[in-house]
Amino acid sequence: MLCWQLWSEFLLEWNLTRRYWFDTLAGLLASVLFFYSMVLGLENLTPEGLASLGLDLGPLLLVFAAFNLVVGTFQSIAYSVQSEAALGTLEHLGLARGGLLRQLLLRALVRGLQGITTSALVLLPLALLLGVRLAPAPWWPLSLLLLYLAALGFALGMGALALHFKRVEGFFTIVQFLFLPYFFSLVRFAPWMTPLPFAPGTQLLKLALTGEGAFPGLLLLAFVQALLFLGAGLFAMAWVYAAVRRRGLLGRY
Repeated sequence: MLCWQLWSEFLLEWNLTRRYWFDTLAGLLASVLFFYSMVLGLENLTPEGLASLGLDLGPLLLVFAAFNLVVGTFQSIAYSVQSEAALGTLEHLGLARGGLLRQLLLRALVRGLQGITTSALVLLPLALLLGVRLAPAPWWPLSLLLLYLAALGFALGMGALALHFKRVEGFFTIVQFLFLPYFFSLVRFAPWMTPLPFAPGTQLLKLALTGEGAFPGLLLLAFVQALLFLGAGLFAMAWVYAAVRRRGLLGRY
């Protein structure tokens, strides 16, 4: 039954992408143009360009890819809750086998795969356009998985907010604008940044996609951070889900 539920989410996502293909392409183009415009702006700040700012295009692009993946993931569960609540089908989703939380997790996994694909479709054209050389190490899927799991845990926490408040676009806009300077500060990675949220996963992804070796300590910290985010997110989601059901707020929009 779990496989059928997962397959239904794949079919739903495929049909949505196929039906709204123009919006999907526009979103990809918007991401490419956003980063390219930002690079052009930074290049024109000084006559010497990015070098005078101590920035390199390669790490900057890879951090942008990590930013895209995390932002796309953290919004996925909350927007699912919000759209189902707007349609009046949130309680129906809760009647799925395994309950609402399992169905939302399955949907988040499917949308996570879509987010990884989208990030790749943004990263590769930009790398070609800007002349950034990528040399993925054999362990790059592990770095991607650890960053995604941390983002999924954060997404569960944001989904808990959406379960209670239903409409959270304004708050998510604030989070997204805060994430932008935060992630770009990780371009110049320093050892003291290692315990920061998403920092070890982002640094591992940078190292993996440039062909460098993994540091065991950084790998362990990224793994522990992913587990902590997942545990905290699952706890928050389960607690809020029980609270809104107890108070009769699940179906109210």
